[in-house]
Amino acid sequence: MIHNESAKGTGDLQAGERHYPGEACGDARGDLSHRKQMAEQKDKAKRAPRVQDKKAAERQEMNVAIYARVSSEKQEKEATVQSQIAALKDYAKEKGHVIAKEYVDEGYSGEMLARPYLEKLRDDAAKKMFEAVLVHAPDRLSRKFVHLGIITEELKRYDVEVIFISNPAKDERPEGMLLEGLQGLIAEYERTKIIERTRRGKLFKAKEGILISSIGPYGYSYVKKNADKKTKGHYVVNECEAVIVALIFDLFVKERLSKRAVARELTKRGIKPRKGIHWRTSTLDKILRNETYIGIAHYNKHVAREPLVRRKKDAYSRRKNSSLRLRPREEWIPIRLDDNLKILDDGIFHMAQELLKKNAGFLPRESKNDYMLKGLVFCGNCSSPYVGCPTHGKLYYRCGERHRKFPEKKECRAGSVKADKLEAVVWNTISEALQNPDLVISEIERYHEDANEQSSKIEAEVKAIEKRLVSLEESKDKLLDAYSEGIIGKAELKQQIDKGREKEAFLFEERRKLVEKLSKAMSITEIKRSIHDYCDAVKPRLDSLSREEIKRIVRLLVKKIILEQDGTVRITAVIPIRNEPRFVATSSGCCVHQLPLLPGRV
Repeated sequence: MIHNESAKGTGDLQAGERHYPGEACGDARGDLSHRKQMAEQKDKAKRAPRVQDKKAAERQEMNVAIYARVSSEKQEKEATVQSQIAALKDYAKEKGHVIAKEYVDEGYSGEMLARPYLEKLRDDAAKKMFEAVLVHAPDRLSRKFVHLGIITEELKRYDVEVIFISNPAKDERPEGMLLEGLQGLIAEYERTKIIERTRRGKLFKAKEGILISSIGPYGYSYVKKNADKKTKGHYVVNECEAVIVALIFDLFVKERLSKRAVARELTKRGIKPRKGIHWRTSTLDKILRNETYIGIAHYNKHVAREPLVRRKKDAYSRRKNSSLRLRPREEWIPIRLDDNLKILDDGIFHMAQELLKKNAGFLPRESKNDYMLKGLVFCGNCSSPYVGCPTHGKLYYRCGERHRKFPEKKECRAGSVKADKLEAVVWNTISEALQNPDLVISEIERYHEDANEQSSKIEAEVKAIEKRLVSLEESKDKLLDAYSEGIIGKAELKQQIDKGREKEAFLFEERRKLVEKLSKAMSITEIKRSIHDYCDAVKPRLDSLSREEIKRIVRLLVKKIILEQDGTVRITAVIPIRNEPRFVATSSGCCVHQLPLLPGRV
């Protein structure tokens, strides 16, 4: 009732107004309480919509893209990319997002910024096709910190948010941005650390004689290690491919076919390579140079580098360092294979290497002129190769020192020589030697005296190496005794054993080379017979040969021509011989003797 009376005293209340007893009685404390309560209500009213908006935003559906990447074929096979996509889809479903598009780069390194589906994602972001990109972790987007910054900044420019589901809470504060940058740096550091550990581990295994491979070279199959059977990874001969390897060497060495001609012959016979349809000269070159076929595999032979020129400018590279460069020979790590894994004899393999080296000077180039002695003539003054030089319609050979010195002034004063004149001298000298084998044999007899002396030296070197090998074995026994007695620790023992193995591998290789030289030695009687047989075989046709046939014989026999300043032409020829009554010019197991033919004059 008091409330009603008070109400009457104050007049009628307006709609929407509230009545408080404290106001009616005019109590000061009631007035303060009322004001405080009103302020709290207004503050609460202001905050409530913000909380509701935030919750609504969390529940709001967004069009998102998902991006996944794996960098190797192994990861592709293990389906790690599928696990990434599944996790990204689960996250989108949980948050109520709609997946607009999926972008997946399979087999592309995180070092590469140019990836096909990452490029499409960036293009579509510019077209406003989605509002956010879901990525499993920063290293899936890029393993380089700088590239990661470029991508995120570009997407931010298009109002596209990047959400890493491994750390989805986006923090725009400086501290949050610093943490995101650190994650990128850590990913780059981890990758570098893994690469270095892997490299050192592989080097150690190779030095222990363990094959580091997942695919055997052509002619072999690789058998993975078996922990249950306690067997290491090893090669086994693939009999079908081994027959083709032997055929390739026969065609190249015996038939003297070029690599292109060998490729055509294999295609003609319906023989296909391991991958693809047609044989490439690069594939044949690798086969012809591979020492695995004579029982020596190598690790650390190549180093991966970024190619200087991309073959296809518009194509995407899966790896940054996609080009292989040959390391210096001394950095190669030889791994000896069992004798039963040899596919070729040493003789035919080394003959192939000589032909490859020799053929390098005969590589076909775009030229209107035909130089018979291309790649064979060298200056007796400065040792530079002579090059073809057409002048006023006539062909000349000219010292190439000026090209090597350019732009500096040339120093060699050797003059030019007419091509037809020099070629005539060379062919006449060879033709005379072939028609008069006794001239060649007299040179060989003189050479053989020197060869016998050289053989004695080689035998002495072999014995010295064998003594050093025995000494190394004794040193190894002493080290083991010292370790068992506690004189040296395990770490020092391992270090000394590793050093000993390196020395032992080097000595074995040196001994192999020396023994190989000795095995090529033939008796003077066998050599004479082979030379007579060869000369008798070619003599009847010498006068009727075409220029192309003459060129082929010159390149078969002549190894080097030195042109002296006084006009003397010194010809070093290669005489292929074998210890069988019937001579076959380039047959398997043939030996090669070099001797200077009688010098001619220009």
